Amino acid sequence: MIEVMREKALINCISFDFDRTLAHVVPPTHHLFSKLLQEKGLAISPDLIAQKFIKFRQNLPMHLKKQLQKYGRLSHPDRRKFIREYNKARFHYLGLTGSTERLAEIQKEIIQQLFHQQKKILYDDVSDTIINLKKQGKKLFVLSGNHSDSISEILSSAGILDYFEEIITVDKYSLHKIDNFQQLLHKSSFSPREILHIGDDVVTDGHGPRKYNINSLLIYRDDQIIYHKITDDSFTIIQRLEDLYNYLD
Repeated sequence: MIEVMREKALINCISFDFDRTLAHVVPPTHHLFSKLLQEKGLAISPDLIAQKFIKFRQNLPMHLKKQLQKYGRLSHPDRRKFIREYNKARFHYLGLTGSTERLAEIQKEIIQQLFHQQKKILYDDVSDTIINLKKQGKKLFVLSGNHSDSISEILSSAGILDYFEEIITVDKYSLHKIDNFQQLLHKSSFSPREILHIGDDVVTDGHGPRKYNINSLLIYRDDQIIYHKITDDSFTIIQRLEDLYNYLD
């Protein structure tokens, strides 16, 4: 096992987390929250909102935590319902001051605008990187805690769905993302040392693959909220997808 990827390795298979690795929501939620609040005369910076969102995620109410754990298996209507409840709770966590009626109106409008204005798209470095890796003969997978239908739709729209051997998700396999690294080993037919996983979460994308002796890189994209950020050098971190070429032989 390569504990920390400092040098190039013979990698034949690469798996990718999806959210905040291959795709992101635009505009970013903390920026859109800030913009919409400022329009209502409530000045709060995107950075401060991001900090509060991180604390909220770390202290998630139990009923939301249970829903989040099975998010990838929820139906599309139930996912939308959860996102609405989640954003309502995040709004309350900001601790804004004002009349109850006024804040309720602002909350309702912001949640509506999040649904109307935001969309999930691939990062601008994804398509070219995936195409080049495929040309090099790499076997590519997505391994995500999200639902397979939304992932397949976005990759298909970008014309790169067929470049992946399979989309391994919790709605099709184990409910727990980390357990699905066993599926990756089985479906790829490669040894752990020949596989590299890339993602943004130190728990599921860092320690998860290491449980199965699979190499891992963490990716911390610019202006993305990192909920479980490491502060030591136990993992190698990249900022853009093409940086992974530095670790491929």
